[in-house]
Amino acid sequence: MISLALVSSGLVFAQNEEDALRYSLNYFGGTARNMATAGGLTAMGGDFGNAAQNPAGLARFTRSNLSFTPHFEIPTTKSTFDGNEHKSSRFTASIGNLSYVKAYKLDPNKYNNWYSVQIGLGFNRVRSFNDSISYAGYSDSSILHSFINDAWGTSSAYIYDAFPFTAGLAYDVFAMDPGFNDGEYTTAFQYGQAFHERALWRKGGISEFNLLTLSGNYANKLLLGVSFNYVRATYSERMRHQETYVDSLNWLNWIDYSGRLDIKGNGINVRAGAIYMPIPQVRLGLAIETPTAYWMKDYWTNNMRSGTDEGEKFVDSEYIPTGSYEYKIRTPFKANFSAAYVMKKYGSVGFEVEYVDYSGSKLKSRKFDSAPYSFAAENAQIENIYRSALNFKVGLEGRITKKLYARGGFAYYQTPYTEASGNNQKGTTFITGGAGYNFGTVYLDAAYVLQSTQEEYYAYDPTIPGSRADFNIKNSKVVFTIGCRF
Repeated sequence: MISLALVSSGLVFAQNEEDALRYSLNYFGGTARNMATAGGLTAMGGDFGNAAQNPAGLARFTRSNLSFTPHFEIPTTKSTFDGNEHKSSRFTASIGNLSYVKAYKLDPNKYNNWYSVQIGLGFNRVRSFNDSISYAGYSDSSILHSFINDAWGTSSAYIYDAFPFTAGLAYDVFAMDPGFNDGEYTTAFQYGQAFHERALWRKGGISEFNLLTLSGNYANKLLLGVSFNYVRATYSERMRHQETYVDSLNWLNWIDYSGRLDIKGNGINVRAGAIYMPIPQVRLGLAIETPTAYWMKDYWTNNMRSGTDEGEKFVDSEYIPTGSYEYKIRTPFKANFSAAYVMKKYGSVGFEVEYVDYSGSKLKSRKFDSAPYSFAAENAQIENIYRSALNFKVGLEGRITKKLYARGGFAYYQTPYTEASGNNQKGTTFITGGAGYNFGTVYLDAAYVLQSTQEEYYAYDPTIPGSRADFNIKNSKVVFTIGCRF
């Protein structure tokens, strides 16, 4: 995807279309079985990971079920900047699933052909933002040139008010200087090469808490389910951008620009689904999900230092700018169709196709906001650059012995960008595999997931050469589920 790293060349602290996409794009997650099959066995049911796709799958539980799933991630990024490649990675761990389902068997003769009902609660982690990225190389441009373009025409008396997180910081540490006329600016780095080093640390994710999930099995033909969900989203980004100027005659020797962004969101949605079994070997599923209504809060701060022939310049601590804003995001409506085929004692195969119209996302001010903002420009941009997409998942589960199972899967998420957006990014792919062993009351599942995506990243104004880096991101995830049926 294209990532515009900065707004006015600072950290993304203005709420824009990238925020709307970040929380609208969820993947399969939760339990090891669901992840080992890339979310492709939704129609088979019998796994709490299904609650994030089609809650009717929980109607397959004939016994009560308790599960716990830790996730271990190693996101690795290969960056390319000015022909130089750099590789970085990190290790993170999180809880991906914790759930409880109470199953009640019913007498179909007494309860109008209902064979069972289930009540469940728990959560599934459906998106991870964890990664660590860095790149370095030479460029004949500087982030200061972007600051100057932004501030041009603004009186120096108002530069701190108009651009507190970008040009105001550069002006304060003498990295930007006044020009011949008020409102004009220059910098000591006018020509030559600048050595750029940028590091990004991102963390967080989206977890869906199923506050109440209800499901039932009617006539062993129709499974129905509904879940009422609370969604928790967190996103943190740390950025450090350093430039060292090669020409020793420059009065300005280096700059060190840093930023921090923290976002927390709370949302609600409802999901409902059905799975129909025309014959015992075939399952057909359909599910819909209401838009998630998020209440968001952003906090951000930036800082800068510079090295000059007169020594280091820095911003006094009481003048380091900070900001915060509360707003709302509405994600798009979603729907999916799934199918599965049971190959008698050999296992099962299934697929799911999900429909999402990313252009349906909306940014809104909070009701009774003291400083309301229409988000008209941002919402128009969402409609212009995003499109509807189909996300495909295929999963396979093979029975090795009566207790041992092997699993595999593949998923492809189409790019959410239109061709007119100028983004030629391909979709995100997942290759998955795993195994499960049923000890009887207790079962243990394991999964490996390899996620691959690409990102076009602009450290500052995309029209200035030398601002772009390309990221090839691969996230390796190892997942274990321990559960018991009783």
